[in-house]
Amino acid sequence: MIHYILKRLLLLPVTLFFIVLANFCLINLAPGEPAYLTEVGRGGEASRSVGTAQAQGLDERYLQFREFFGLTLPILFNTWPWIGESEVLDHLKMISSKKELKKDKELSAKDFSKLKIHTGDQARYVLTSLISIMTDQKEPLEIRKLAFFYFIRGATRFSHIGVNISQKQKAENEALGKDNLFLDSLRSVQFKDAPQFEQSASALKNWFELHKKNLRAAPDTLEKIKIFFFETRFSRYMSRVLRLDFGSLRSDPNRSVMAEVIKRLKYSLTLAILPMVATFFLCQIFGLFMAIWKNSAFDIGTSVIFLLFYATPVFVAAPFLIEHVALHHNYPFTDYPFPIRGFSSEDSIYDSFTSLQRIADVARHITLPLITILYASLAMQSRLSRAIFLDTLHQEYVRTARAKGVGPFALYVIHVGRNAAIPIITSVAGSLGVILGGTIIIETIFEIHGFGKFFYDAIIDRDYNVMMFSALASSFLALVGYLVADITYMCLDPRISLGAAENR
Repeated sequence: MIHYILKRLLLLPVTLFFIVLANFCLINLAPGEPAYLTEVGRGGEASRSVGTAQAQGLDERYLQFREFFGLTLPILFNTWPWIGESEVLDHLKMISSKKELKKDKELSAKDFSKLKIHTGDQARYVLTSLISIMTDQKEPLEIRKLAFFYFIRGATRFSHIGVNISQKQKAENEALGKDNLFLDSLRSVQFKDAPQFEQSASALKNWFELHKKNLRAAPDTLEKIKIFFFETRFSRYMSRVLRLDFGSLRSDPNRSVMAEVIKRLKYSLTLAILPMVATFFLCQIFGLFMAIWKNSAFDIGTSVIFLLFYATPVFVAAPFLIEHVALHHNYPFTDYPFPIRGFSSEDSIYDSFTSLQRIADVARHITLPLITILYASLAMQSRLSRAIFLDTLHQEYVRTARAKGVGPFALYVIHVGRNAAIPIITSVAGSLGVILGGTIIIETIFEIHGFGKFFYDAIIDRDYNVMMFSALASSFLALVGYLVADITYMCLDPRISLGAAENR
């Protein structure tokens, strides 16, 4: 068994890697980006429709956002260092004419915007080609101007931002600030004539010669191979994950994903674990008695009730409980009104309670949410448990146990119950993966700040740092749940040998 467990633990990171890879590709290949694009600047930057004075600042923040989240890079493989000067020139001509070169067909607004952003993202890897085009007197002035602005786009490096910035990164930010200040001064120039452009282009070329090494403008073959594999969105994300850094929130780079998840841990774990455990034991009880008294009034009545429970959605049951239970009654055996929102009382009141009073306060607040979660899962699992018990009761070893005179308690609890629990464990263990998904509707209705609402907001905001953490964590819990289920199988049924299963 130990060998089997070690093998499963070794396969766990491999399985997680491919799960993360699949989810990452799906999220990044989905239409759109985690940002709202309305206009595209002349350097491949995107901004909203605002005044000229404000547009530059919004462009800067948007580009910094894309840079921070790796959205300026290819998803899996980076072939941009191999782009030749002729291809760069073709892109600039298409942007200038807004037409496809070979077909002489007008580009749609969507394709035109996509081309400008894509060319802007590639700019840092084709700086030498852009300088060559910018200084080529044979090219039209409009093409040279485009090369000028795209060079500034590619040469611009953004400051390190985040929760923990080292002293080295702070020093780099200072140097980057000086370089970006020079590039911004050139970006804002309005070229009234060709000599003025030539003067700015010459200044930019001189600056490039001084910073060519830092910009990696001429990478050798080994550097290109490194860029091919390691300067991508996925490699950047995985490098953070291996350091247990799951990134920051899209809306606030100073708030880490992990810190926000930990803040909500007690809420969602309580609303997930308690109903899961209660469902397991209650469905065993109801399933056993429904199977023993098959087709009796108890069986039929319970089946009808569970069918009604199963057919009633939570967004109907929760308001019903609030309206007909909470608003018109006190909490049972107390004079306290039924709480209808939150996980506990306000902090000013909760902090004044003793430990027992805090437990009682939380119990009062989560009673209705737990009932709402429990009734639906119990309705489904009890019907499954009934079918399993019916099948188990007709097994040969059950008839043998009856013939030997085994008592009802030992027969139904030890012989039948233990074996019937195995399929239920599979269902319950597999549901470990949905703990981090939370219960969106329940948390919204009862105003509980758990994982469900948090991850729902992340999907709406296209915050894929949070979405990727959700996929990673839920997959990990699901895999751990199935491993626990395998071990539990062996404990419940000695006939099951993990070593034999492995050999097969």
